[in-house]
Amino acid sequence: MQPATSHDFQKAAAQRLTTAEVLLRNKLTLDAMYGAGYTVKCSLKALILEKTLPAERPALLRKITSGAKMHGPEVLVGILRDMGILMPLKRVKKFRKATWTTELRYETGRKDTGETRAFLKTAKDTYQWVEEQLP
Repeated sequence: MQPATSHDFQKAAAQRLTTAEVLLRNKLTLDAMYGAGYTVKCSLKALILEKTLPAERPALLRKITSGAKMHGPEVLVGILRDMGILMPLKRVKKFRKATWTTELRYETGRKDTGETRAFLKTAKDTYQWVEEQLP
């Protein structure tokens, strides 16, 4: 079932974060990276919905859950910026360093452990930053 509220998205983000941490501990770096990316994506979508007026949420929900473009953290950060919510630049720069993409779902093998750890830390920091912004 697709998330429909900010709470739904943040709950999904928490679960993906926990899963990514377990996968990394078990040296499944590619899968950990993939899950960490969904942590970021779901957290940002949670904040977007939370900060949107209730009457505008259905249309915005359709927008942020449609199309490949809405998977990109920088696109979601741009939506937040347009709403007047500024994510710290140092965090945004970390998204740019990572090689996360939804296309990881088709890859096999492993990712660099250091890169995976760094991205997982970014995902965790993003999740916590969003938590601080939510009521």
